[in-house]
This record gives sequence, C-alpha cells and structure tokens, in this order.
Amino acid sequence: MPDILKVGLKLFIITAIAALILGVTHLATQGPIEQQRINAANLAKQTVLPQAEDFNEVDIVSETAQNDKARILEISAGMKDNELIGYTFKVITNGYGGDVEITVGINMDGKVEGVQIGEHSETPGLGAKIIEKTFTEQYHGKEIENPISVTKSEPGDQEIQAISGATVSSHAVNDGVNLAAQYFLEILLSGGGQ
Repeated sequence: MPDILKVGLKLFIITAIAALILGVTHLATQGPIEQQRINAANLAKQTVLPQAEDFNEVDIVSETAQNDKARILEISAGMKDNELIGYTFKVITNGYGGDVEITVGINMDGKVEGVQIGEHSETPGLGAKIIEKTFTEQYHGKEIENPISVTKSEPGDQEIQAISGATVSSHAVNDGVNLAAQYFLEILLSGGGQ
C-alpha cells in the first residue's frame, strides 16, 4: 500500500474517532444545558414578577408583538393560588452591540414589577451597565398606560435616566419594556392570547 494511502487512512480513523467522541459528548451535555436554560428563564420570570408561584405560557396572537426595534419571543401568565397576578415577557431588542434579551414583568394593576437583562453584546463598562440594578430598578412601579421614555437629565414620572455614554443601550431596554406594555394593554387586557 502506498505511503499516501496509509497516511490518509490514519487521518480518517483519527477524524472518525474524534467525531464520535464529540457526538457522544454533545448527546451527554444536551439535556443538562437545556435544563440550565429553562432554570435561567424561570429565575428571570420569578425575579420580574416575584408574587407569582407558577407561570403558564400564553400564545402570542398579534402583529403588536413586534416592531422595527423589538419583538416579543415569549409571554407567560404569572399565577398565584389560581389567580392571574400579571404577565412576564421575554423580548429581544436591538442594542448597540447586537441583540439584547430582556424579561419584563407587568402586574394586573398596569405597573412594571421588574426588568431583568439576559444575554447581550453591549460594550463592557458602558452599555453593559444595563444589567445593573441601579438602571433596571428605575422601571419598578412605572405605570404603563403611557409610554416610558429615556432622559439624560433627572427623570420624571414616566421617564428613566439613561446610562451615561450608553444611550443606545438604554433606549434598547426601554423599547423592549414599551413593547411589552403595549401588548399588555392592547391584547392581554382584552382577553387575547389566553
């Protein structure tokens, strides 16, 4: 057998063994990785709507679920003792560095309960400050009847203060919160999606 065939056969065997090992590893870790993703999503829901004990996924039924700045990926009804206490929204918006994943909780009184930032690609030290509680807690208790806006100065009742040097990131989060609020007011309050 020529040397070139021997070398080719050896490389083929090594590649086949490596591919088999990678495939087995993928199968072994696929379940735990998916469970971690589910646990993280449940923790985000519990963080933004802490009164809820259970969450039931709700169908998304309207074009109101997206606009040119954001889109709703998932909606869950937050329940406590079989009573609806609010909704959580998983929203993707366009930040400065790419997509920003946001979880928003809105109670049945029409107020934002909480906002949590998930995966994002915002600039470390600037836009990445959107994950800090000093920023996200500004939304707590805000009425959703009118859109919330972003300001660089001292915020008023329906405003949150932008992160200095990260206005695009601040607006991205706000776009997600306002989209969730719009969907809540226009669809969920009238009984849609349930």
